[in-house]
Amino acid sequence: MKTHSSPWSRLVTAARLAPADQRDASAPLGFATRVSALGLAAVEPTFSALFARFSMRALGVCGLLMVLGVSLNLSSVLNAIESDSSTDSVAVSDPVAEWLNAAS
Repeated sequence: MKTHSSPWSRLVTAARLAPADQRDASAPLGFATRVSALGLAAVEPTFSALFARFSMRALGVCGLLMVLGVSLNLSSVLNAIESDSSTDSVAVSDPVAEWLNAAS
């Protein structure tokens, strides 16, 4: 260990030599009543707390709707994929030609 005095050791020595605190450390009268009354008081929630609660609920509902939508349409999507892969001739569709055919 170092033999010369460091600032830390000087502070520790000064703290040991300081007189003990003789002040009264008890809580004032009625402190427990005030603390319990504040703890049990009904506080109106803030806008951000309400927004967080309802946004998480909305996220859950959207997730359930998404799973429901995918599960209901999965069979038609699989049928469309199978019908596309079952055709022998692969033709590239021209969207402009389709529009012109639909218009005439």
